[in-house]
Amino acid sequence: MTTGTRADQPVADGRQGDHTVRHQALLYGDEREFLAGTLPHVREGIEAGAPTFVVTPGNEAEALRDSLGQDAQAVQFIDPADVYTNPVRAMAAMTAVAKSLGPRPAWVVASDDWSRYRDAIEWVRYDSIFNLSFADVPFRSCCCYNTAVLSSDAIALVRQTHPKILEGDVLRDNPQYREPEDFVGDLDRLPLASSPQPAATMRIPPTELHAVRAFVADQAKRCGLSADALHNLLVAVTEVATNAIRHGDAPVTLRTWPDDGLICEITDSGNWQPEEFISWQPPESAVDSGFGLWGVGMLCDTVQVRTGSNGTTVRLRSA
Repeated sequence: MTTGTRADQPVADGRQGDHTVRHQALLYGDEREFLAGTLPHVREGIEAGAPTFVVTPGNEAEALRDSLGQDAQAVQFIDPADVYTNPVRAMAAMTAVAKSLGPRPAWVVASDDWSRYRDAIEWVRYDSIFNLSFADVPFRSCCCYNTAVLSSDAIALVRQTHPKILEGDVLRDNPQYREPEDFVGDLDRLPLASSPQPAATMRIPPTELHAVRAFVADQAKRCGLSADALHNLLVAVTEVATNAIRHGDAPVTLRTWPDDGLICEITDSGNWQPEEFISWQPPESAVDSGFGLWGVGMLCDTVQVRTGSNGTTVRLRSA
């Protein structure tokens, strides 16, 4: 059984002493439904005198600006391409905002064009982990999903990652919501998409990581990776290869192939998968580095880890 309130009747806000996250999904099919869900949310933030952010593509941002009129001056509009560059960087940006605001609540409306992501499932993971990472942060976050564009499978995932769902003007508790530990655990059991054959392959010699970097640099030249992207990828591959050698079992293998950029996949025969969410937050110290996976996540477009009976695979995408 679900409970519901009108969208213009807030469940809780910072003025009422609620210092926990409110993470809801707006499911809409057209601009009218988008505005019906987002306008009350934005006005709630404005009326609370709180920092209010709109992180949406241009057409949705303009629709909100026009509807808000002069009140739009109280809202910070941000291009989603500046925030959603990769999931780990987006998490870092939100963490920085939370730290800058301290106990003050913030209202956020967010949406993006999912078609621009090659590994969209990692953004679903981001949405789930958001509930855990910001559980004690007074964000009032409304994530917007266009049901006329997204597949039914994508909407089903949205329903599993948001504790509340806004449809029409009614905000309801979401019985399909799953706790991040369970949801992310299931994602980590999904096999990675098959790589094309043949892929360029090399065995990683334990004491010759310079050969690994030379191999990756040669493959990167073939797919037009920029100098900055190549530098970041070389640092990331070196970090992952070092940890595979240190924590895994031989043989350690590197495979690469072009795919709107370059994908590098490091596989070993060990089982060294770190704690589930350690790669999503910066390490507290250089000693407790979380295998450097947070840094790797900051450097690459996406990082995917799978561990099973046949070993551990880390797949990096850089474009």
